[in-house]
Amino acid sequence: MRCLEIICLLTVCALPVTAAHAATAAIAPDRMLVVDGERTFIIGLYENPAEDAVLDAAAKAGFNLVHASADAAALDRLSARNLWAWINTGASIDFSENPSAREEELRRMMAEFGQHPALLVWEVPDEALWNCFYGATMWRRSQEPAQLRTAIDALSDAALQTELREMMASSSDLWNNGLYAQAEETANAIWRKLGQEPPNPGLNLSNAPERAAKMCAGMIQGYELLKKADPNHPVWMNHAPRNQVNQLAAFNRAADIVGCDIYPVPAFKTGHSDLMERTPAAAGAYTRRMQEAAPGKPVWMVLQGFGWRDISDDPSPDPNDGRRPTLEETRFMAYDAIVHGARGILYWGSAYIEKDSQLWQDLLTVIAELNALQPVLSAPDAPGPFPTRFAETYGSVDRGIQVLPKTVSGKVWFLVVNDWTEPLTYTIAGLDDFNGARYVENYTEGEAIVKDGALTLTIPGQRVHVLVPE
Repeated sequence: MRCLEIICLLTVCALPVTAAHAATAAIAPDRMLVVDGERTFIIGLYENPAEDAVLDAAAKAGFNLVHASADAAALDRLSARNLWAWINTGASIDFSENPSAREEELRRMMAEFGQHPALLVWEVPDEALWNCFYGATMWRRSQEPAQLRTAIDALSDAALQTELREMMASSSDLWNNGLYAQAEETANAIWRKLGQEPPNPGLNLSNAPERAAKMCAGMIQGYELLKKADPNHPVWMNHAPRNQVNQLAAFNRAADIVGCDIYPVPAFKTGHSDLMERTPAAAGAYTRRMQEAAPGKPVWMVLQGFGWRDISDDPSPDPNDGRRPTLEETRFMAYDAIVHGARGILYWGSAYIEKDSQLWQDLLTVIAELNALQPVLSAPDAPGPFPTRFAETYGSVDRGIQVLPKTVSGKVWFLVVNDWTEPLTYTIAGLDDFNGARYVENYTEGEAIVKDGALTLTIPGQRVHVLVPE
């Protein structure tokens, strides 16, 4: 990594420096965040470690943005380490319910924290759109049936038990056939036959679009008020890896920066992605999807800092199920998001892993690499075009090589990812002005000489190349 070490020595922009005044953040035309005049690639951490040593290690590695509670002491602690913070507004930014009280709370938060030197970004409620659907699904498909079965099993009337069990089976069939309103009404009828009113009669999948539209309108109102009062701090919205593009686009009107969380390791095991792409390359696939839903806005992606066994009981005897990402998977997912257009990445789930664990050390390793690359990541994309092709191979290769060119000090760097699961030999063309130039791959120190306007290298499946011009 000698080339990146040289960059660290030659530049002072790899680490954030918070000033005594409130930071001013704007968004450049190419969607890069500009903080106090400096183009900045965001490297964020959802965990705000209680232990100073852990927070110090995160800052030293190169995280530059950390989640903070709405608390002056928490912000002071980050500011002391030259870290920026984001604060979640909670429901106060959603004026669809109790608008007067929520506006008052939002104004209070802005007045109390808006001028703090650590504050960089406001965040709206996490996965707001998805939760309009998820809450109803969890209630109607999991919690409610469990409660109904308990109540039915306790009946002494055998005939009524039989009738209600048949009604439950009917409700389940209706649900499985997409007849949600009828399924929900059947469940409501079961409650009434049990002598009770349905506990959550309005929490339905059938009315989720209506509830989402109401929330969306309320959040846009809150967003517009916040931006008018505080134009210097962008608003960030994180989605779940769900919902249709038109739904996402509607909610994205209430934010300046958007993205989603995606935790696909191990491949085909988690169910976190509901796209056809279920491998670590889902990081790039969802980055593209977020851009489609928010044209012209920065995309910040939330990546996997945990193993699924860390946050759930996993009875599977297969040690691969629920395992933590490896170093190579962690590195690949980061660059996959970046090469596909992310202007920032953040990590969720590290609060659930030990700080002497391999994954935490791997995260710090990848963050240090990205921090050293800050001048490259925050640089303008090179104009190109740089057509890319790969050699024939035995696979179907329905996804392949992706290249992000960056202009740094007049030279063009190439960030390359192989989204395919097997090795590919790729050629980057359009380099007629660079004939004879030598490119070194930063991690393996493999090299390629530009000849006839092109360079060629081989990259393993779902791996990264950082091609440094010499």
